[in-house]
Amino acid sequence: MILAEMTSPEIDALPRDIVTLIPVASCEQHSLHLPVFTDSLIGEEVARRVNQRCADDVLVLPIQWLGYSQHHIRYTGTISAVSETHLLLMMDIVASMVGHRFKKILIQNSHGGNGANISVLLQRLMERYGDHNMEFYSRWAWASNNKLDEIRELGGVGSGHAGETETSMIMAINPDLVRLDRLDPDGEREGMRVSGVSSYCRFDQRTQHGGVGDPRSSTAEKGEQMLDASADEITEQIKQIRSLHPFG
Repeated sequence: MILAEMTSPEIDALPRDIVTLIPVASCEQHSLHLPVFTDSLIGEEVARRVNQRCADDVLVLPIQWLGYSQHHIRYTGTISAVSETHLLLMMDIVASMVGHRFKKILIQNSHGGNGANISVLLQRLMERYGDHNMEFYSRWAWASNNKLDEIRELGGVGSGHAGETETSMIMAINPDLVRLDRLDPDGEREGMRVSGVSSYCRFDQRTQHGGVGDPRSSTAEKGEQMLDASADEITEQIKQIRSLHPFG
């Protein structure tokens, strides 16, 4: 079920154990060759394919395109929330659905920068609704790396940001959006990491032109396979979530 295409009475008639899928993404630079809406386009497409596979088990919300992208903000066209705004925005979306008595919420994330806030969101939701028998889940919008590596030529090394995976997916979604004359490998600059130590740096500090990986081996055919593999994996998990009764 696609919430945006339904009337309020139609939504109200749905069983409350249906899985509410909330796609969250971003609007940010994707190197020289991909549009700034890349993460959102991918998240929307995966959610659409999930709905095609299990419409009776899922209620798909509109994409939440405003993400945490402060590490890309020096690149023109990036639109980012600060961390507090992003967290509260996701909380308000979930709270609205909880207020409508939907009990199973799955956050589908297609932007790496959202990950930290989603972890905090799940903590906050447990704190707020811990006595309400609500279920909150999150997962990446892509299939597992093992599955994607069966399709990718370069493995995880060629992906990262605007690499083989995302470029192939956008080629499958809308090839006209990929600037084929600007495909160029990029990656993290030397001297930016110490093994075993975490840090957080802007992409203009870390990379040459905002990408991580190599998009040159990307194809629409691989993108189709990746999108289908992602939708298949999420569909199976949605069915498991709907049948799960963790509180008795």
